[in-house]
Amino acid sequence: MDKNLTVYPISTGNELTIFSVACVSGIRILDMHGNTVLLNTGISGTHHIINIKELPEATYIVEVSFDERRMGRGVFVKT
Repeated sequence: MDKNLTVYPISTGNELTIFSVACVSGIRILDMHGNTVLLNTGISGTHHIINIKELPEATYIVEVSFDERRMGRGVFVKT
C-alpha cells in the first residue's frame, strides 16, 4: 500500500474513489488472478471516481501510475 494513495471505500458498490497527493496518469484494476478488468490511461489529476458498476462482486487490486513513473497499489471489495 502506498501511503500517498487513498482508495475508498474499501467495500464498495458502483463507484470507487481514488485520491493521491501526486498526479495520476493511469489506473488499472486487476482481479485476484492478475487479469486486467479495467484500464484507464491518459488521465491527469489527483482525484478520480471510477465507475465499477459492471464488475462482478469480488476482491480487486488497484494499480495507479503516477507521472513520475512511480506506482501505487490498493485493494477494494466490490459488493
